[in-house]
Amino acid sequence: MQSFFQSVAEQWTSVLALVFGFGFVIFWHELGHFLAAKWAGVKVEQFAVGFGQALVAWRKGIGFKVGTTTREYERRIHAHLEQKRANERHLDEQSANTTEQLNAAADELGLGETEYRLNWIPLGGYVKMLGQDDLNPNAVVNDPRAYNMKPIGKRMVIVSAGVIMNIILAVIGFSILFKIGFDVPPPVVGQVYPNSPAQRAGVQVGDRVLEFDGRAQRDFTKIQLNVALVKAGESVPMVVQHPDGNRETLHITAERSPAELGGFLALGIMPSQELRGLEPDKKMLREMEQTRLSPESLAVKPGESIVAVNGEPLKVGGKQDEYWKLDRALQASNGKPVTITIQDASGKTHDETLHPQFVEMFGAAPLNFAGMTPRAQIDSIAAESSVKDVLKPGDAIVAITIRPINDTSFNPSPEKLKAALAKAGSQDQRVDITVLRDGQVQEFKDLRPNITLPSKNKGLGVALEYDNAHPIVGDVLDKSPAAAANIPAGESGGTRITKIAGQPVETWHDVRRLLAAQQSGPVQISYSVDQLPEKTATLNLTQEDVDNVRHARYRADLLLHDRTEPRQTNNPLTAIGWGIEETRDLVVQFYLTLQRMVVAHSVSYKNMMGPVGIFSAGTKFAYRGTDWLIWFLSMISANLAVVNFLPIPIVDGGLFTFLIIEKIQGRPISPRVQSIAQVVGLALILSIFILVTIQDITR
Repeated sequence: MQSFFQSVAEQWTSVLALVFGFGFVIFWHELGHFLAAKWAGVKVEQFAVGFGQALVAWRKGIGFKVGTTTREYERRIHAHLEQKRANERHLDEQSANTTEQLNAAADELGLGETEYRLNWIPLGGYVKMLGQDDLNPNAVVNDPRAYNMKPIGKRMVIVSAGVIMNIILAVIGFSILFKIGFDVPPPVVGQVYPNSPAQRAGVQVGDRVLEFDGRAQRDFTKIQLNVALVKAGESVPMVVQHPDGNRETLHITAERSPAELGGFLALGIMPSQELRGLEPDKKMLREMEQTRLSPESLAVKPGESIVAVNGEPLKVGGKQDEYWKLDRALQASNGKPVTITIQDASGKTHDETLHPQFVEMFGAAPLNFAGMTPRAQIDSIAAESSVKDVLKPGDAIVAITIRPINDTSFNPSPEKLKAALAKAGSQDQRVDITVLRDGQVQEFKDLRPNITLPSKNKGLGVALEYDNAHPIVGDVLDKSPAAAANIPAGESGGTRITKIAGQPVETWHDVRRLLAAQQSGPVQISYSVDQLPEKTATLNLTQEDVDNVRHARYRADLLLHDRTEPRQTNNPLTAIGWGIEETRDLVVQFYLTLQRMVVAHSVSYKNMMGPVGIFSAGTKFAYRGTDWLIWFLSMISANLAVVNFLPIPIVDGGLFTFLIIEKIQGRPISPRVQSIAQVVGLALILSIFILVTIQDITR
């Protein structure tokens, strides 16, 4: 119970920190409009954070008040003028109060003209100026201090000041981070996906990326950002430093991986980990306890380190961490067990055995060898899964049957299993699953796929991997050598590969090793279906088929600490320079993403995130620490500047566009045209808001 309340307290602390941060970003934006209006001599009636009715307000001379101060402000002024009329007989008792008289009365009473208010709906803010109404272009005030009476140049400054302040805030936030030190993933490669642009270019695990397309790379997120900025199909230089210290200039062409990356360009690399277990973070430990993980995943526990692989000593931690040597040992293993030596906090050591797993392919194609894909196996089970006490990590899927239609798939690949579960989940049907566990076949009936996945399909809440230990064919890809050789898949007893080129096969690692040793041309393959007599077929391999097999890579199923290095400088000018660079890149990336989404259609609109999604992501960053919260809010401030300056009526960019047109043609756009444009702009903003909110909630 104590851990529950502690978890709730931690979450609420993160939420409150994020709410305050969002409020400050909005306040800072509106402060720009406010200061510019004051500079231009415009009367500011309200400075508000949020929309709707006032929750609390403050005005000079009145102080804080629940709700608005406007009624009290007006009451005092009118009472003061009435008192003056009673005392000064020359005033006409029937005359209306002029603007000059109202302003003079406020000054005499010491009342501020601006109400500072916090409104109920925390989705933005505004500065209400005399003579300026976004939704009513006909609102013209004949007052020298009215917004509409000021020159176009001053109005342009007022409209753009909020965006400029957001850019300044982003630069300040990033500069502070780089001055105090910000732990970031260094530009060190920790994984190279098979058949990826990085693998084809010669990138290796352990390489430190020094430059990409002529730009220095100081952390891994910068690599991902700069890759997104290059043109599709463009080969760019990338300078890397290998673990031995040698530098090399590679030429690499980024590609899209639609299966996983939402249409963004990518290289097919991941940041490095360290040779030590996860930090003993309480929230993380609670999540690990609730999730069903394989024993091998937990081989390295919090506080422990891998100090040797196959007897070779390893350096642990910092810039000298030799995670890359563990990767080299995995790639050289050909799938055979790898021994690691683990040291705990007290200095005691013990050995553990790793069983290498194949790395997923880059792109949409599943892992395959000449078109043959292994069957599925359970890797881990989510805490909220209804089958976490039924299925176990390591269970190989022998069959899945959808009830009551009796649609059965035998020995399905991970892709086929996902499709079967999605089909059952969409129709709220139950499934029976047969697994191979510890050499025994077991069947589990009446399982319900009811967990919504990121793909929006329903599933069981299990992560899948390939069953490498049994060379059972889970699927055969179309137009592949295996398909041309009529290798069957999906048989009730399974299609087991028995020989490649006359050499015996025990596992999929053998299949990979033997095929990789071949040259292009015909290769004999033997297999058995449903334990019937062995059959032989011919695989006609192209050089591309052989290369694809050779490109296969291995990974270790371990929970290790993400590698981080402090990005820090003691020189304030350098920190500011980095802050400017970071802000510039984020702004450019945002505009480029919009262009590719709206014009080129190369990036899906599903990548957009609305208030719900931003808040959800923000709470995770806030939980990671103050430095990550500052980074997130700085990023949001830069993005808010872009969104606010788009040429859409109702936002600052649309108002600025109206002013440009007014300057060019020598007169304002007609109130009717402005009104129509504002309504269209408002409808567009609301439509986008509804779309991204639905997407956020669905996620």
